[in-house]
Amino acid sequence: MSTFSIQNRLRTISGESTRIIKLDHKYSGFDPRSVPAINLEELNSGIYALRHLMNALQSENTNVAALLNPNNTIFPTTSWTDYKHSRPQASSPRAPSSQTPTDIVSAAALALVLVIDGGLAELVASVTEIDLGALSTISTVRQLMASYLGLTTLTAEQEKVVFSSSYVPSEKNLLEHVKQEKAAEIQAKQEEIKAVLEAKGVSTEEIEAILKEYPDIYAADFFKEFIEEPLHTYRAKVGAPIQEMNENAIQLLPTPPAITPDNVNEVNGMNTLSTILQAIDDAIKQAPALGGDQEIITILQTLVPLVDKTTFTKAEFDLIYTATQLPNTASLKLYLTDRQIAEYRGKITKVYQNSIQNLSETKRVVENNRSMLETQLSMFQQAQNCFVTWISQANALNIAITNKYISAVLTTSMEMYGGLLCLSYMYERLADDEKAIFDKSVNEYLPIHIVVGGSWVNGWIAKMAAYQELAEYSLGTAVTSQDQIKAYLQTRGNEFKATRHFFHNIGDQMYQFANETVFGNCLTTANGAIQPDLGGFIREAMTNVGTVEADYVSNAQRILNEFNTAATAHVLQLQLQIAELQKKADDLDPGKASFTENRKFAVAAWITSESLGDALISMILNSQLPKQEAFLKPLIEEINFNNLAANALNSLLQITNEFSTTSVYYSLSSYLVQSKTGQNLFAGDYYETLLAAAREREYIYRDTARCKQAINLVNGLLQKINSLPGATSAQKQEMLNATTYYQYSLSVTLNQLTVLESLLAGLKMTLQTTSNNKYDKSVFKIESFDDWIPTLAALESFLTSGFPNISATGGLGPLFTQVQSDQQTYTSQGQTQQLNLQNQMTTIQQEWTLVSTSMQVLNGILSQLAGAIYSN
Repeated sequence: MSTFSIQNRLRTISGESTRIIKLDHKYSGFDPRSVPAINLEELNSGIYALRHLMNALQSENTNVAALLNPNNTIFPTTSWTDYKHSRPQASSPRAPSSQTPTDIVSAAALALVLVIDGGLAELVASVTEIDLGALSTISTVRQLMASYLGLTTLTAEQEKVVFSSSYVPSEKNLLEHVKQEKAAEIQAKQEEIKAVLEAKGVSTEEIEAILKEYPDIYAADFFKEFIEEPLHTYRAKVGAPIQEMNENAIQLLPTPPAITPDNVNEVNGMNTLSTILQAIDDAIKQAPALGGDQEIITILQTLVPLVDKTTFTKAEFDLIYTATQLPNTASLKLYLTDRQIAEYRGKITKVYQNSIQNLSETKRVVENNRSMLETQLSMFQQAQNCFVTWISQANALNIAITNKYISAVLTTSMEMYGGLLCLSYMYERLADDEKAIFDKSVNEYLPIHIVVGGSWVNGWIAKMAAYQELAEYSLGTAVTSQDQIKAYLQTRGNEFKATRHFFHNIGDQMYQFANETVFGNCLTTANGAIQPDLGGFIREAMTNVGTVEADYVSNAQRILNEFNTAATAHVLQLQLQIAELQKKADDLDPGKASFTENRKFAVAAWITSESLGDALISMILNSQLPKQEAFLKPLIEEINFNNLAANALNSLLQITNEFSTTSVYYSLSSYLVQSKTGQNLFAGDYYETLLAAAREREYIYRDTARCKQAINLVNGLLQKINSLPGATSAQKQEMLNATTYYQYSLSVTLNQLTVLESLLAGLKMTLQTTSNNKYDKSVFKIESFDDWIPTLAALESFLTSGFPNISATGGLGPLFTQVQSDQQTYTSQGQTQQLNLQNQMTTIQQEWTLVSTSMQVLNGILSQLAGAIYSN
């Protein structure tokens, strides 16, 4: 018996009372499976707004009945039971794992032959008020099944016939048969109704409309009273082998693999298929007659062959997602309660929500991988540029050595050492295939001879490295013997071999340089202590070295060309991979999913079938909140990362802030160039100039200490980056690359400071006297090696602007600029994301205002409805 009830807990009496309004009287014309008796949309348009609100928010389902007070008077959950759900539910045997989907379908078809044959006979016999045996579809099926009795196997065509016969007769056939068999009785009733209506003065048009509808009404009432229950009994018998087929198919479902961007669509398809089959199984257990319904049988015929698949074609995906729209609500209402229909629809909606989450998560993975590749490409291109500018110095070195350009040969030699040092740091951030490109080219270039019978490239770099190391050591330590310096160079050479790629042979040759005859020319003694002699080093180790090999430059160019070919191909490959990942990320956009329209239908069907209170609460708890969390979480993580990165660079920026004015206090050469009056003579005050030189050396000590402090900070930062909370691998890699820049820039800058100090330490400044042997305040003398003023100007410019010819510039000024830029970038990104977060929070607040308003509308609707029903 269909009922419409409202549970009403009395406020002054413990316990519960239920008032029932009967709306299914035989002559009331009320169909409990059609439109609700009270049109709530007409009662208050707020219901319409509520449903569209939930559709707009793309609700996911959860069964929130457990969250509700069962005695709640605002969101009632009415339950009722009739014969359709009171049948015992027998458990079905599970299929052995050796079965295939084809085996399962064949077994079900064979079982159905007996069930259909005997079941139809019982159906015809149980309905005595009308002769169902006269129905052509029943008689035809019985004859077919009789011909299949005794067969042990069926062909594919015979199986199709059996399955299509299993849902005969249809409700439509039975209703038409009733109207044909009861035509005389229907006509007599129509005449009675016509006479009554004419006596009441009803218009002819209204009478004709009522009489036209009456055969359908009569057939429906007759069907419900005499045929429905026997038919459902028959459907339940047919449903037994159908359910067994379904459960056996469920046993064959493979466990979905871990989700990756490459298999997310397949995993979503497998999960959806599994959910459909399991939801059907649960529904048949609740209403066994459902297993004999045409749509259920058709769905399973389509899906069971797919159960052992782990990949699907587009057509198979379409079959799976189309099946989520079935059975239609009218079919489900024949067997299930509204609560059970809502549960069925809810399971489908839930798997769609999981599919959306899977797509969102894998899209984030793909976007992170794309960002990783973009960061990798950026680092590779930096290393590529570094190599190109480094090896391109071959021609400049050739010219400098050949023409004995002192300043130029020192500049080029320092750049060669600095460039290789930079490459060794960058090498740590490259991928294996990228390392192979650099290994081939760098290791091919290093053993090439620069000077006939003299240094190779690695030997030349080893000399420059050895000088910078001995200069730093002797200027900072009281050294009294060359053996101390040799031991130090051996220690540092071993450290280079152990820590810096490409420096294995260079580390050995640094110590070998200390045993060469020219080594002594790189040192001088002052006040009993050994000091570096930059002029002697340039003269004996850099210029007076002989003739440059004729093929040195051409060999360097050949290696460069080969490198460019390999590097260009690799860059193109990375760009293609980035484009592919971008396309994959676009394809994984949940808004573009192939099942979007199916999902919209599933969500709308669930909202329609679910009680409005449950649907709204489920939307809030299980869709809106998780969706907002999924959106806000990466945004907040991005803000946290930018803040962490900016704060980490704040400390480095505090150290390097003073580097912003290097051009002001590294300017001795500018003064000397302007005041030069003759050979080693300069106009100006001797003591002021002496003080200026001493002050510049003091700046060098201070900045050297700051660079070493910054190196310690950077090394500590490198260790912290990998454990940064809330940072993606791409973000970490980006920061690691930036920190690597600081590492090699600081190392190169320290070397620049050391060489400058060694030049200043070797300057010999003397007073000049007048003809009467008095101190001449207008002129003084400075002596050093040839071209020392251009060399001083070059070394000072390195600190203010970096090396001029290679990308690994070093320099205090460029280092400050880069740290400041990075810190401002992270700060700006953090501020931008915070503004974005504020905007999103405003939007979310507006959404919740809409939800709150809708809840108030719902409360008003229910209050008005309750007041209208219980006005007394």
